[in-house]
Amino acid sequence: MKLHYFKDPAGNFGDDLNPWLWGRLIPDVLDDDPSERFVGIGTLLNHRLPDSGRLHIMGSGAGYGRPMQIDQRVRVHAVRGHLTAKSLGLAVETAVADAAVLIRQVELPPLTLSRQRVGVMFTGQSLAAFDWMTLSQQIGLHPISCHWSVDRVLDEIRRCDVLLSEAMHGAIIADALRVPWVPITCNPDILGAKWQDWLSVFDLPYQPSAIRALHAPQSDAGWRAGLKRVASAVGLGAASTGPRPSAESDIGLARAQLLEAARRPGTLSSEAVMNAKVRRFVELLDVLRAERLAR
Repeated sequence: MKLHYFKDPAGNFGDDLNPWLWGRLIPDVLDDDPSERFVGIGTLLNHRLPDSGRLHIMGSGAGYGRPMQIDQRVRVHAVRGHLTAKSLGLAVETAVADAAVLIRQVELPPLTLSRQRVGVMFTGQSLAAFDWMTLSQQIGLHPISCHWSVDRVLDEIRRCDVLLSEAMHGAIIADALRVPWVPITCNPDILGAKWQDWLSVFDLPYQPSAIRALHAPQSDAGWRAGLKRVASAVGLGAASTGPRPSAESDIGLARAQLLEAARRPGTLSSEAVMNAKVRRFVELLDVLRAERLAR
């Protein structure tokens, strides 16, 4: 059973969680046989999935592109949330959670880094458009790149008292590790529906702090490359020209908006609900493992 996930050439934390997490949880289930594919973390349930072989869906979501067709070759163990279940015509009980909550099943090493009061994590598209890392440092926030390794991002999230996150899997992991989080948007193209999908199973609203989108004068090549990667994931073409550089007034507004977001109280889902979601995933993985080993 081959692991199927989106591979960003620049690296992307949410996508890269797949080999990191599943390689630790179900190494005895996965191999390189493409006749069966394991579809885990990500907004992957669309027309771009392989059109041959059996598919096992474990905590993925819909949202980009045309919804996938559910037929006899597709086995849905769990999906990310109620919006995905509804869009695919699935039973309500298939909406478990984003499978990244299974980070709680991995024993992480003791944290040796010093504490940071407020961390902030941006999407790759925002980082390609502007140097948000430097701006964040300038105003006393601790920036975390979605392009860093999974191990590094996990450590950086764990050291924060609260995490501002535009990257959904930054928030999902923070929530699972009991780090309060605040959603932000620095990009008008953020797909809010996938956040709503994830949060629907925890009965939480999606209420992001809007941050002014910024673009650097020399960012055209990086901006196009970042947009091309995102567009490729959803089956669209990339724009050929970049936006105008941001004015100093816009940069000042973005600084103020980030600081205002940092003053918001962080969110955490119910511990009891979180534990129930993790238990359900463990049950589903145990069934899948037993079936594989019985062959």
